[in-house]
Parts: sequence; C-alpha cells; structure tokens
Amino acid sequence: MKKTIVFFTIIMVLSTAYTSWAQGPGRRIVLLPFYDESGYRGPWQLRYEVPIMLGDMLMDEYYYVVPMDSVKVVIGPPPKKSIIKKIFNTFSNKKDRQKIMTDGEILSIAHQLHADYAIIGVIDDFTYRRLGGGEPMIGGYKSYTSTVKVSQVRVFNVANGLVLATVHGEDTKNSRGLGLELFGKPRRLDLEFYSLDSLDYGSKRFLNTLIGQAAVEALNNAHKEIKTAITQPDNEWFKEKKFKVLSVETGIVTINAGSADGVNAGNQFNVYALESEAMVGKINVTIVWSDHISKAEILDGRDEIRPNDYILPSR
Repeated sequence: MKKTIVFFTIIMVLSTAYTSWAQGPGRRIVLLPFYDESGYRGPWQLRYEVPIMLGDMLMDEYYYVVPMDSVKVVIGPPPKKSIIKKIFNTFSNKKDRQKIMTDGEILSIAHQLHADYAIIGVIDDFTYRRLGGGEPMIGGYKSYTSTVKVSQVRVFNVANGLVLATVHGEDTKNSRGLGLELFGKPRRLDLEFYSLDSLDYGSKRFLNTLIGQAAVEALNNAHKEIKTAITQPDNEWFKEKKFKVLSVETGIVTINAGSADGVNAGNQFNVYALESEAMVGKINVTIVWSDHISKAEILDGRDEIRPNDYILPSR
C-alpha cells in the first residue's frame, strides 16, 4: 500500500513539474534545424550545431529553449534512401538536401512543442582558409582566415504566425599578420587547421580556434537582434507581472518596469485604474533607470493617474 502511495505521489510531482515547465511564466523558444548552404563538407552537422549554439545564447531565466532532440522527434526521421544513393553520396562527398519547410509546417512544429517563438535560418558561409607562399622546406609564410555567416534568420510569433524579425550575423577572423615558418616546422595554427575535424563542435578547444571565435561572434550578432525582437513589451506578460505606477509627481511617474522587462525609452503605456480597470491615462518612458525601474512622462491623465494603477503597452 505504501509503495502504491509513493508511486502515485511521484507521478503527481512529475506531472506538476511538467505542467510548470510547459506553461511557466517565461517564454519558450524552438530553434529548428538551419538550412546549410555553406558548402561545408566536414563531420559537423551544422544544421543542428549552429542553432544549438544560438539557443545556448538565448537561454536565460526567462527564455527557455526547447532541446534539439525534442525538435528532431517532432520533425521525424529523414526519408529512407536506397543503398545505391547512399553509396553515391558517400563517394561524391555530397550532403543530403534538406526539405524546405513552409511557414505552416514551422508553426505546426512550434505548436506541438508549446513554443512562443520559432526560429529558423540559413548558414551561408562556414569556412577556414589558409594562404601561403615561399618554400615551405626553407622558409615561407602562412595566414589563416575564418568566416561564418548566417542569414534569413526568421523569428516567428507562434501565437499569431507573424514574423517579428529577419536577422543575420556574420564575422571573419584572421591570424595576426603573416606567420613565418622555417625549414617546414609546423606552427600552432597549422596544427589547428589540420586537426580541426577531430574537435567536437562547441567544445572548449573548438571555441579557441579561429573558426570557433568567428562562429561565436556571428551568432552573437544575430542573438542581439533576436533578443531585441522578442523582448518587446507583451500584454499577457505585463498582466502577469502586474507592472504598475509606483509614484506620481508633477507630470512624471515612476513604474516598476525596466530594461530586464524589455522596456526602452520611447515605449508608451496605457494606465488603468486598479479598482475599475478603466483606462485613466497614457505615459511615455523617458529614462530606464535599472532592470525594473523607469521614469515616464504623463501624456494624458495628469489628474487621474494614481499610485498602484497598472500599465499595459500601448498598441
């Protein structure tokens, strides 16, 4: 009997945890496999590795990124190929073409994963080049260049199907100057260049390489634009947080919303009376003081706005 009670208790706890995970106060992001148009022919599966790295950048205490393994389960396995086609692709070093998903398919996958935002993009460039000259066995020089570029990174609002933004990220890293080598002695970058395919994508050693540094910078550029697009004030989130007027001065109010809540100078909010929920005024943010404090000028309702009135973004 005790075992039965313990078993059902565990089930209830897990169920509660799942519900909290699936319907928590934060926002869920799903990154779908990117389309790899870079021409890269190494062992890394860039279509998965690149969005996983971008997802790691987006994850924080408010934004939860759905694991790529969960995304793969919903998308399903790729179609089976004949043995002849497998052999041909192996010897021709040809990678499989990815199926182009429609916006409806993207949103359907996101809905199944209970996501608020869906992101998909294109990997245009992922290269590591070496330039050299002179006689290697006597004295020569080499330089290295790495370029990573992602483009057409579309950010969907799953609730209404709209594209919030289309962003890109690009970066190029060069070895400093031209490294001189004598009598064919390999340099550090030579060893890095030839051993690159043996590294795990995203590992510490990978991140210390030129291509790793270029990947981080390129995705960080895209990450900043994505965060700007998805951290705009949201009505539902503001209601849940119950953002409100803290104090009222002559034509100025202080509110308990700041940079961490997606508030920027120039954002406008409608003000509603706490008791009647009637709209009593409108304010415009002039200064964002901190993560959760801002100052705003009163545009309408100088005589009606009171402390504890709640605010919602003006649309």
